[in-house]
Amino acid sequence: MATETNNCKRCGRAIEVDPDLSRNVFEGMHWLCFHLEFEHANDPDLPCSDFASCPWWTIRYYEDRLRQLGADPEAVLRESVEQEASNRTKTADLTGERR
Repeated sequence: MATETNNCKRCGRAIEVDPDLSRNVFEGMHWLCFHLEFEHANDPDLPCSDFASCPWWTIRYYEDRLRQLGADPEAVLRESVEQEASNRTKTADLTGERR
């Protein structure tokens, strides 16, 4: 009897979000790993021609929209990272966990 694994065939990490979908549709890979392996034909750090699903296009859209609204995308990202770090520190303090 074969055991089914929930580890991605591309990166080896556990597939936590919808393993059945990943196994049956994305050939046992995370969606992003599948996209980079089979659909993203150019440099993975740049948007590809698949503008409907490539995550880089979403990032570019948000950056452009932030600029239109008068915000600096880098400042917004920096603030978000600082806020997340602060939240994680508070959670660790409350639970007694430290990394």
